[in-house]
Amino acid sequence: GQGFVLFSSYIANNNVGATTTVFGHLVDSSFKAQLYYAFGIVADAVDINNLSSVSSLPTGLTLLNGVVATYATGAATAGYFDYGNVQIPGYTSGPITFEVVAYNGADYASASIRGRSGAFTMAGIATGVNPSDSMNGMPNIVIGVPEPTTIVLATLGLASLALIRRRK
Repeated sequence: GQGFVLFSSYIANNNVGATTTVFGHLVDSSFKAQLYYAFGIVADAVDINNLSSVSSLPTGLTLLNGVVATYATGAATAGYFDYGNVQIPGYTSGPITFEVVAYNGADYASASIRGRSGAFTMAGIATGVNPSDSMNGMPNIVIGVPEPTTIVLATLGLASLALIRRRK
């Protein structure tokens, strides 16, 4: 079996959309989005007040390999991506959980500017090649960026550990 869904934040939620922001500003075309999925219902919430929650990798879901959407340019479409139809291998029926990650860099795991939507579940998706399912339930994505003081403190901490280890 194969399932299909429209991987688009622009038409998500019955054409209401779902935006991606960094510090309240819509992201630009330097950002990418990828889709994770799991059959059934998976809980993987995001606490937007916790940087490690916002920027951690999704848990309990599988990355849909080869699908990398780029964000649009222009004032009217900034903060949105529109990849088009994607195939979900092995799907036949029932609920399916999705999570979208967004990042600025080579990939999500190594990006210093990244965020995720948190899991959202759809009751089912199309099994034909022309889906009308538009990622209903997709929340907005908030991208986390460490504060400069956090980066400085982390760097000093690592340098101190290296120095202590070298002395031993």
